[in-house]
Amino acid sequence: MSTQTAKPIRLGGVLYAADTPKRNALLDFATDLQKRGWHVCGLTQELAYDSHGEKIGLDAIDIKTGERFALARPSKEDRAAGSCGFDVSRLCDTSRVLNNAIEEQADLLIVEKFGEREQDGNGLAEEIVAAALAGVPTLVAVPASALETWNNFTGRLGTLLPHDMDQLWDWWPKSNLYKDLCLDVPDIAVHSLTIGPKTILIETAFGCGAAPNPNAMETTDIPATVSLRELALKIHQDADPLDHALGCAALLAHTNRYDQKGPDKSGLDHFKDSTDSVLVVGDFPRHRDYAAQVNFTSTENALPHLGTHAYDGLILPAHTFMDHSLPLFLNAKGNAQTLLVGPMTPLSPRLFNYGIDMLCARIIENPAKTKAMIKDGASVNELKKVSRYITLEKE
Repeated sequence: MSTQTAKPIRLGGVLYAADTPKRNALLDFATDLQKRGWHVCGLTQELAYDSHGEKIGLDAIDIKTGERFALARPSKEDRAAGSCGFDVSRLCDTSRVLNNAIEEQADLLIVEKFGEREQDGNGLAEEIVAAALAGVPTLVAVPASALETWNNFTGRLGTLLPHDMDQLWDWWPKSNLYKDLCLDVPDIAVHSLTIGPKTILIETAFGCGAAPNPNAMETTDIPATVSLRELALKIHQDADPLDHALGCAALLAHTNRYDQKGPDKSGLDHFKDSTDSVLVVGDFPRHRDYAAQVNFTSTENALPHLGTHAYDGLILPAHTFMDHSLPLFLNAKGNAQTLLVGPMTPLSPRLFNYGIDMLCARIIENPAKTKAMIKDGASVNELKKVSRYITLEKE
C-alpha cells in the first residue's frame, strides 16, 4: 500500500465590511506576486459599465489571463423584481478557472468572493474546498456578515485575515523568501566560477557573489553553459552542501551587484542611541554600544529564547539566510525591528515583505583580486579589502 504525505491546508478568509477602506488589497497582493514571477490564479469581481458610464452588472475576471465573464446583467424586469440577474451558466466558466489552478498546483489561488451562493454550499464552494484539500494556498474574500457561515464552512481550519496588505504578506509563508529571490534572478551567463579552499565565487558581468566552501570541496561538474538563475535555484531546492553554496553565491551575484546604491551605514549601530531592547544573535563583537538594553545569545539558543522573550530590535547574522534558519527567526521575532547583517546578506528589497527591516552587506568591487585571494585560501569574511559596505532600509 502506498502512502502519501498530505499537504498542509493554507486557506485564508480575508474579511471585509461595507465600510472597509481600500478594498483592493487582495487584488494588489495577487498582482504583486504575479509581477515577481509567482504562479497566481483565481477570480476577482468588478462592476461592469456601458459606454456611457452606466452600471450594467457584474463581471468575474480571470487573474491569470484577464478574461472577463459576465456574471450578472440584470434587465429592467430583474431590477423591478429585485433580482440581480445572475447568469448561472457562467459558473461553469469560473469553476474551470479554479479547477485549472488546482490541477496546475498554483502558488496562490484568489477567490472573490464567498458570496450568497457559496454560503449556501453552491457557486464555487466545492472548488474552494478542493483547492484547500489539494494544498493550494487559497485566499477568499469573506464579507464580515458571513463570518459564522464561513467558520462552519471551513470547520475553522483556515486563517482569518483583515483586508490589509501587510497582514496578507504576514500570512504568506516566510520560507517562500528563497524562491521569491530566485524568481528575480535573470537567465544570464556566468563569467567565471572560482573554488578556493574556503570560498566559492561566482562572477557575472554585473556582480560577484561569494559563499563559504563546504568541506573544502575543490571541483564541481557544473556545465559551462549553466545560467545564473539555474545556479541560484539550487538554494531553493533540496541540494547537497556544494550545490547549496553555489546557489547562495549565484543569488548574491545578482542581488549584491556593482551598481547597488546605498549608504555606508553599519547595522550594528542602528539602535545605538535608542532605549529599545535589542537581541543580538551570533558571534557579533560584544564590546560595541548596541543599545541601552541589549542581550546576546548564540544562534543555537536564539529561537527558544525568542519563544519566551519579546524585543524591540533583533540583529541576525547573514549565515541564517544560507543555513535556511532565517524563516524560523522571522516567524518567531514578533514585532521586533529586524536587521540581517553580514557579507552573505542578499541586498534585495523583496526581503522587506518577509519581515526584515534593514539589510547590511558587502559588495565585491575587485573581481580579479578577489579571485586571487580566494585561490590563496581567503574566507568570505577576509574579502573586506576588495569590498564596500552598503545598507538598504525598508521605506
